[in-house]
Amino acid sequence: MVAELGSTSESSGSIEPPKNNTERTFRDGVRKIDFVVVVVDEENIISDTLKHRFLTNIVKMGFEIEFENGVLPIHKKLVFFKVHCPNDVLNNLGKAFGVKCVQNARGEHIMSRKERDWVNVIRKQYPQPLQYSSLERSLIVYMALLNLPFGDRQNYIGLERLMKRNIVVDAYALHDGPYYIPKEASSINARQVLFYNWAGITNIFSRQPLNVVHEYFGPKIAGYFAFYGHFNFFLAIASIVALICLYLAIYRNEIYMNARETLCKPSIHYICADCKGVITYGYYYLVPVLQFCNIFSINIIVDNRYAPYFSAFIVLWGIFLTVFWIGKEKFLGWVWETPNKDYNRKQTRPEFKANFETAPKSRKTGITLIGRTRYGDLLILIVYIGLILFAVLVFAVVLELRKKQDPEYIIKERIETPEIVIPRLVYTMIGFSVVLFFLDIVHRILATYIVRKENHRTYESSSVSLIKHLYIMCFPMPVIMLGYFGFQRKIFKLWTGVEKVHEYGSPTEYNFSLYDNLCVMTSCLYELSFSFTVVLLLRFVLLRKLSFYSSLTDYNQRSIAQKIPCWEREFALPPFTEKFLINKMKILVMQFTLIIAFGYAWPPTIVVTLFFNMYDLRRDADLCTLHYRRPLLLKNEAFNTWTKILKLMVYLAIILNVVSLVCSTDTIEAHLVEERRNAGTNNTIFFYLGLYFRHEHSYHRNFSFYVCCNTRGYTYINDEKFKKFDYNAYLTIEELRTYQYMYIFIFEFVMLAIFMLSRFIFAIDVGELEMPRKRSQQQSEAKILQDIVTK
Repeated sequence: MVAELGSTSESSGSIEPPKNNTERTFRDGVRKIDFVVVVVDEENIISDTLKHRFLTNIVKMGFEIEFENGVLPIHKKLVFFKVHCPNDVLNNLGKAFGVKCVQNARGEHIMSRKERDWVNVIRKQYPQPLQYSSLERSLIVYMALLNLPFGDRQNYIGLERLMKRNIVVDAYALHDGPYYIPKEASSINARQVLFYNWAGITNIFSRQPLNVVHEYFGPKIAGYFAFYGHFNFFLAIASIVALICLYLAIYRNEIYMNARETLCKPSIHYICADCKGVITYGYYYLVPVLQFCNIFSINIIVDNRYAPYFSAFIVLWGIFLTVFWIGKEKFLGWVWETPNKDYNRKQTRPEFKANFETAPKSRKTGITLIGRTRYGDLLILIVYIGLILFAVLVFAVVLELRKKQDPEYIIKERIETPEIVIPRLVYTMIGFSVVLFFLDIVHRILATYIVRKENHRTYESSSVSLIKHLYIMCFPMPVIMLGYFGFQRKIFKLWTGVEKVHEYGSPTEYNFSLYDNLCVMTSCLYELSFSFTVVLLLRFVLLRKLSFYSSLTDYNQRSIAQKIPCWEREFALPPFTEKFLINKMKILVMQFTLIIAFGYAWPPTIVVTLFFNMYDLRRDADLCTLHYRRPLLLKNEAFNTWTKILKLMVYLAIILNVVSLVCSTDTIEAHLVEERRNAGTNNTIFFYLGLYFRHEHSYHRNFSFYVCCNTRGYTYINDEKFKKFDYNAYLTIEELRTYQYMYIFIFEFVMLAIFMLSRFIFAIDVGELEMPRKRSQQQSEAKILQDIVTK
């Protein structure tokens, strides 16, 4: 591990590299360097004292240290401290911190033969006799330095505090060696195995060696890649079904094939954007059906008879993805024996004791109170209020732009080409996605600030809090925006009114006309499909991180030469921190949330997401292996928080999915009208317009002739001359809402039942099933051995 400090000399501020036998101890092999500290060789009275005490305490703890001057010109003022932990000290600290040296025997039963050979070769290189891995050795030293004092005051504790004060600028663990295999090499390390068999797009279709990943990077990184692979596997299943649905929507959708042919040709049919009834000499805003060719064609593809089936499938897909991941996570925990390597689960963070600057003091005794403070809670409240107000502002701007896509705007401006709303919608959502990207950067800063002010006692609670705050900040805006296009407008503007229609030749009035001019004379699904596609692909697929195309490694830097030691080369690499991992998991979980809630709107988006994820998984493997310092993440159960969020998102998505389906599509209306009409197979333009439009024979006084005026509504007039109503096809508002509510209730009840049942069946706790049998076997063997000794 590396840290950047000031000078250790109290007098001159200069440091002389050690001589004699200590030098050989570290140069025998890279694996013996468990920790490295970089010091600025300059005079500073205050920092020199703290650094000297900190380094002195490192030696008093039993560690061996050596330091060398930097070789590169930009590192002339730096001195690199290399820390080694002897075996006896390592064993004692390992027991104290709960880092037990337990080799994963269970994993050998599920590994492939090739992966088992890799793990055995890697473990043979661990220093004897303790067999601690290089990662475990670095973790033990790192945890010791996190709790090491550097002064007489009570809050002068730990490496993190020195880093915050810029006395220690950085800290990282060294890789096990070069990522490539040199010609003179006599053995290989885990980094080389992962580089040739896991990282990069050349291994995009190969199986992930998760046990080797766990051996080299630890359980959190291995858990992340295990979930990523699991998610991509289920995305592949969803992509196959999505392509089938797209094929059916185009080539097995008679309405699309026949109606589009007549829709996109000149005809005497017009769309009446605001038809208020049959008035002999009325003026109507008329647009030829030909002008709606593109919008109707898109709407027919996305809003077809297969959309409800894919909606049900995508919810079931999310349910089984979650329950299988729950079982897989428990299985991997059992295989990797993570409960036996529970690092610092109950260990108190030094920052919890050291956070005295903002902590209040008792009015009676004057003693500083440790823990959450009112001042910190007030700051958290202010931060969330500010985020809410900013979100309202962003939403208001988007809604203002959205007004130029409403039917009222088109009618008012007499726009003759209604498909102009499509590029406007796309531009609006692109701007919204870019705002989300920069807003997420602010979220990461604020979430870190909030967690620091909360002053958590344990590392686990601190990580869990960071996950929750970051996801809570990121989640609402995209979901609310897509929800607005999916069902918000339909809920708050159910219909334009119920009209009294006079039958020809009779004074009888019928209150059967239900108008719905919400989405430019189509259903709202085409708007949701564009919005969902842009937000998912742009924000949560393409715009992931600015360093996505980083190519810096510890061996390809221009200033690096053969004489530059490895600890100085890796000093230039960026760190792979807990916050970085949380942000990556947040992107994946947001992908899952949007797909399961709104994925039915445009299924091909899932296919594009899959291809990018397949590349990004191997790119992340490449970054971890080559372009970042070796991750050193403390072991705790904070990663399990993502599983709880997944379960919560399944419950929420069941509601969002069905409500959005009912409100944004014409599924229920079309089914009821078709069932009542018994339309048969007359799949022409009249059939399409007859499903969703009311036909009126109206007089256009500007042109002095009658035109076929079609207005959006659920009343069907089954007569080509428009003189007689088909009363059996009437659909009233009460009937429509009743069927919609019934569909929502039944869908949610069935899906929730499936989710609960599948969790009970598939989410198996492997440890609970396996350990009793193992325990019984061990007790039996112990009893037999006792009987033999007694005799």
